[in-house]
Amino acid sequence: MRRTVTVVQYWAGCPKSQNSKWQRFLATIQRCHEQGWMNYLVWSRMPENPALVEPFREAGCEIIIQRRSRGNLDFTSAWRTYKLLRRLNCDIFHCHNDHTSPLIGAALAGIPVRIWSKLAMSPYYEERVSAKGLHRLMVSTRASCLCAHRILAISDRVGRELIDTAGFGKKIDTVYVPVDYHRFANAAKGNIRQELGFDQSHVIITSVGRAIPVKGWDIAVRAFAKVHDVILNARLVFIGSTTSSEETRFFQQLTDLIKHYKLSKYVYFLGHRDDIPKILKASDVFILPSRSEGLCLALIEAMAARLPCVAARVGGVPEVIHHKENGLLFERESVEELADHMERLIEDRSLRTKIATQATERARTFNTQIYVDKIFECYRSLLNSC
Repeated sequence: MRRTVTVVQYWAGCPKSQNSKWQRFLATIQRCHEQGWMNYLVWSRMPENPALVEPFREAGCEIIIQRRSRGNLDFTSAWRTYKLLRRLNCDIFHCHNDHTSPLIGAALAGIPVRIWSKLAMSPYYEERVSAKGLHRLMVSTRASCLCAHRILAISDRVGRELIDTAGFGKKIDTVYVPVDYHRFANAAKGNIRQELGFDQSHVIITSVGRAIPVKGWDIAVRAFAKVHDVILNARLVFIGSTTSSEETRFFQQLTDLIKHYKLSKYVYFLGHRDDIPKILKASDVFILPSRSEGLCLALIEAMAARLPCVAARVGGVPEVIHHKENGLLFERESVEELADHMERLIEDRSLRTKIATQATERARTFNTQIYVDKIFECYRSLLNSC
């Protein structure tokens, strides 16, 4: 008779809010707990907010703090993970963000079930350019694929990229990550417009991400400059971090660009927010100008909030938005097309209503229960094949 199953979820980061990612980890751990399984969750540091920790502990999950890997191949990280998993007598190791070194450690420890959730596209693949130097060998990606028994791609496009560049098609399944639909669909905007300094006459265009080039906020600023020439009451709102070491340089470039277009009074950076559902509910249009995306939860959350969305045709985005049905798509980096779509949505109320209605129905399909069922079935099938 099999002993109690031990599952280690390797998040590797640290939650900042009870967002959709936090919710899917919690729901998965709760399901495993219901089966009598032992659960461990690895973070890089402990959140300051106890509300982010207690629900996991109530589900019988122990939190473990372990430093993230330094670079793709960090043998110290692999050794730390090896020792941790041996000590816990782990059966299932599910790796999410930081993956290669922890998966190497799990393989060396002989963990029976090793799973990698691949959540992003390769920038080389998205840009249709060839990698240079050692990047052409794709050592990190191939090592992760070799060490994992199953690879769960966040979208069909992410899975296709992996097959095209590295192979391993028999190991790959697509599992769309869910959003906390009701949190966004049922949010009340309250007085958030007034709190942010807007009135009812303003048209609020919102984007959620962070100040790094791949999120394309510079594309959004250039497109907004064209929109604002025509629609003077339009305002552009960015939600997301701008202050980390990898963000500050690009944020300065954005600030300079905004000054160049004389838009300083019309573009707002709100930083990290815990009230994103309220802000989305108070907005008029959502834009996703990214240069690359595996799928993008922020987009689906905006759709759940009944916002008409304009998104770049990259990665798994076309699997979410069907052009002119539940959103509008534009070609990657096309400032003109993004501006045209924003103007069209702002000026055509009936189109906004139609797209917003279809958007919220589409967002409803990214369901937490469906996700947890697929993940748990993956765990059981791999365990049974050991």
